[in-house]
Amino acid sequence: MRLLALIFATLFLGACASHTPRPEPVISDWQQHQSALQNFNSWQLEGKLGYRDSRDGGSAWLNWQQSSDAFKLLLSGPFGTGATQILGNSHHAELRRSGKETLYSPSPAALTEQLFGWQWPVDELHFWIRGIPAPNTTQDVSSHNLDGTLSTLTQANWQLQFSGYQQVGPWILPGRIRGNSGEYSFTLVIKQWHLDMENH
Repeated sequence: MRLLALIFATLFLGACASHTPRPEPVISDWQQHQSALQNFNSWQLEGKLGYRDSRDGGSAWLNWQQSSDAFKLLLSGPFGTGATQILGNSHHAELRRSGKETLYSPSPAALTEQLFGWQWPVDELHFWIRGIPAPNTTQDVSSHNLDGTLSTLTQANWQLQFSGYQQVGPWILPGRIRGNSGEYSFTLVIKQWHLDMENH
């Protein structure tokens, strides 16, 4: 009986240990965290984008590839057959769609007006998807979660909510971003990150 009780006790303790929750990552220094993520500029992410205005809405699968200031956004699903691409760098952007003339602009946001009917803030989103404000745009209001991550942000006339944070390599990154600006809104759900660890 004593041996049987010892076996049960061992199994019970093992079960408790296997279900012990791991501690959540905590950001102890927001300024240091923000500065480090500003230098995190090579990645690939996959996600789902939902967008809406006062009249219409839709969704698309998003693949975002970033290497320093060069970017490529592939949107598939809502804009006809084949993928829609917005690509460029800090100086120019172009919109490529199957069977249509390539469009050029200094700003990727201006090109998204051809897709949504309004400008999606791609330049600022380049930072928002990392869970930090865009450094070159006026920041009005922000709030933080108990673990130090960004919870809400008002910037570039957008009200943003960040949630679903997870540890991705050395970073703590949001999994969902919701934005509203008047009649326009979007929700970006990030399904997977692929990090270029050679550049970090």
